[in-house]
Amino acid sequence: MKRLSKWWLIGAAAIGLTGASWSSAEDSPAALDKLSYPPVLAATEQTHTVNTAVYEEAGTGAEIGEPVKWPLERVNGISVTDDLKTLYELKGKPKAEENDPLFKDERTFVYDDCRVGLYDNFVQYVMVPVQAGTIEIDGKKLEMKADTLRQTLGTPDWTGEDGIVYKRGQRAFKLFLDEHTGKLLSVHYFHTATD
Repeated sequence: MKRLSKWWLIGAAAIGLTGASWSSAEDSPAALDKLSYPPVLAATEQTHTVNTAVYEEAGTGAEIGEPVKWPLERVNGISVTDDLKTLYELKGKPKAEENDPLFKDERTFVYDDCRVGLYDNFVQYVMVPVQAGTIEIDGKKLEMKADTLRQTLGTPDWTGEDGIVYKRGQRAFKLFLDEHTGKLLSVHYFHTATD
């Protein structure tokens, strides 16, 4: 019985990894045209043109509208794909280091402008408190105000009781807001595998 269960598990994993599935009459091209992604998946597949910025055409003085894309690759210079070595190269030695007594592989580096969570020497999240005053997103410095960030980043992918979320691929950017006043409390940038 164990042998049969083992092969069933291996077969199911192979189907899941390869994307193969059981075929049916509903797989015809006409039937597939009728299908649509669920709203959650559709939101992750869309192009993320967030806001329209106004630029001046070089030499003409004429303003042109260009879509601004925010890939959310770096916050305060740090990416969630960075490792400890890269973090030291970008930010230097932290002001303080906090270790979790229960989870030995987790620690937090405290810098003047942010807190960086690490797991096994890889960046898991970047938290920027409102007290920092500014935040750098993909090389652009912005005020730490909810209205400024909302206007700049555009329509969020999700809205919750405690804030709003922008998702780009496997990266997420969350504005934590006071539920009564709507004021910004902090910004968290993280890999969606850690949410």
